This record gives sequence, C-alpha cells and structure tokens, in this order.
Amino acid sequence: MAEVLMETLDISNPLTNAMPPNNKIAQPEKKEKLQKLFTAIALLLILVTLMLSTWNAVNISKLQLKQVNSRKQRTEMQNQRQALKNAAHLTGMNVINSSTALIWDSVKGLAFVQGVSHSAEELIIIEAGFYLIYTKVSFGGQVCQSDMLIDHSVLKRSDRYPVAIEIMKTRNSNNCPGNNGQWSRDSFQSGIFQLRKGDRIYVTVSNPAFVNFRQVSTFFGLHKL
Repeated sequence: MAEVLMETLDISNPLTNAMPPNNKIAQPEKKEKLQKLFTAIALLLILVTLMLSTWNAVNISKLQLKQVNSRKQRTEMQNQRQALKNAAHLTGMNVINSSTALIWDSVKGLAFVQGVSHSAEELIIIEAGFYLIYTKVSFGGQVCQSDMLIDHSVLKRSDRYPVAIEIMKTRNSNNCPGNNGQWSRDSFQSGIFQLRKGDRIYVTVSNPAFVNFRQVSTFFGLHKL
C-alpha cells in the first residue's frame, strides 16, 4: 500500500521529476558569455597589434626617408665641394696699413678658402689652370670731394716677373651731390685668366680709408674653371 502511494505521489508531480536543476541551465549560458568575451578580447588584441604594426611601419618609413634625404644632401654637398675644389671668397677686413693693398678675412661669415692658399692680402694659386677672378669694393664717406679719383685694381705677382702685373683696373671720378655731403660708389670687376702654380693675386685701391668693409659690400674671390 505504501509503495503504491509513493508512486502515486511521483506521478502526481511530473514537473518535479522532469525539470533540470537551475545550475545545469546556467552553465551553457555562462560558457557562451565567456566565449564571446574571449573573442572580443582576441579581436581587440589583434586590432592593437595591427595599429602598432602600422605605426612602426610608418616610423620606419619616415626614418628610411630621412636617411635617404641625408645621404642625398651629403652627396650633393660633396659634389659641390668637388666642383669648387679650387675656389676662394674673401671678405673685407677693416685693417688700414701703409699699403694700398686690401686685407681680407678668410674665415668669418661668407668667407671660405678651398684648394687655394692665401695670405692676409693675396690668393696664391696651387693648381695651374683657367680661373674666374672677381672683386667688388664699395667706397663712401661723410664729406664728398669732387676732385678725388677712385682707383680699384687687381694685380698678379709671379716668380717669372720682377714686378707685379696689373690684370684689371677701374678708375672713377667722384661725382658729388649738390651739398657735397654723404656719398657712396661701387666698383666691380671680373675676368678669366690663365694662372700658373705660385701666382699671387691681390687687390689695391687708391684710398683704403674710404672703403666700406662690410662682407656684402667689399669682397674678392676666384674659382677654377
């Protein structure tokens, strides 16, 4: 009788026996959520890795381009130096002495000397050839003298001649303004000459006291053609 009653009770509550426990339902859902989370993290890591790779690639490209440009600049500078391997550009130096030959600066500012020897006054040829020689002198003063002549000459000294040879010269009269006040004059000369090893080139003026020695106003140079 008791066994029949227990079977009756079990049959009367079929849902109690049919429904699984709550933890059995939750486990698949939890597993699915974890899988989605892991997938999202993996995608995020892949995205970060791609971004870092792209950033590194861009930086490497920039560095390589910078190195290429740097090598190109060095090559261009070397080519320019080779093209001007026998060249000099001297600028005015405000040093007055008893001589009419001008004193030059070979170091400061725009001045340089390459493949040519020099002294305070002269450029000295160490490789024979044809050279372009140029010189500009700017004159000026506070009180103009209309009867003054302004001479500007380029001379060459050589062991083959006992005295210096004048190779270029300009002479200008000083045309003063009506009030005989402040004045200025520029003199420029250039020419191509065949020079030998040991030739010495220098510049003279009639009165160095009137020379404007700014580096852009008075200069002297040459380069081998």
